[in-house]
Amino acid sequence: MKAIIDGDMIVYRAAFGSEKEIKWCDDVYTLHMDMNEALDKVATSIDSILAKLNTSQFSLAFSPKTTFRHKLFEGYKANRADKRKPLGLGDLISRVKSQYDGLLYANIEADDVIGLICTKDSNCVAVSGDKDFLTLPCKFYNFLKDELIETSEEEANYNHLIQTLTGDAVDGYAGIKGVGIKTAEKLLAKAGATWEGVVEIYKSKGYTEDTALLNAQLAYILRDGDYDFDKQELIKLWGSKL
Repeated sequence: MKAIIDGDMIVYRAAFGSEKEIKWCDDVYTLHMDMNEALDKVATSIDSILAKLNTSQFSLAFSPKTTFRHKLFEGYKANRADKRKPLGLGDLISRVKSQYDGLLYANIEADDVIGLICTKDSNCVAVSGDKDFLTLPCKFYNFLKDELIETSEEEANYNHLIQTLTGDAVDGYAGIKGVGIKTAEKLLAKAGATWEGVVEIYKSKGYTEDTALLNAQLAYILRDGDYDFDKQELIKLWGSKL
């Protein structure tokens, strides 16, 4: 088994976890980050994941600054713009990518890199702490919960429809206002767990089919056949499969 690990999450957590507050006097505080400590945290996280999965094979996947989702929707992850990033994050990413020969491709996120690889090769397992990976038909190890799950294609497609309805506040796309997972499940049970059912639900709430499609495309993690690694370009968006 080979672990395809969400490098973005590993590095981000290591950088934040390495920050230390120093009180110089009653009125002066500073924050610093030790790069060597952060690198050690990255290595420890990787070692822990590999031990849990009983494997020595792995790759780390990373995201570029912009992807096809930013082009689809300018508000994608825009809610993160004013949030402070951990100290030294950029340098830490560069060092980790170099040290571990990280995977980085144009126009797609780390999630997509993982999805493309793990839906092509059943010997690979997606590793992250992000529930979005339940929209992929593959093995998924949630290292934050220490859970190994194998999601069928039917389950993954259903989870994608649910996410299309609920949106993702963390990533900045809204879905249908006021619809959470439980409500989405009830709505799909009534309308049918199909794309047509999703469109029907969107329209019943005053939205257009185009809005439903945009949310579906933003929520969809790429699978085998959706991207050309050699040309580093998308082959098709989710909507072209309908």
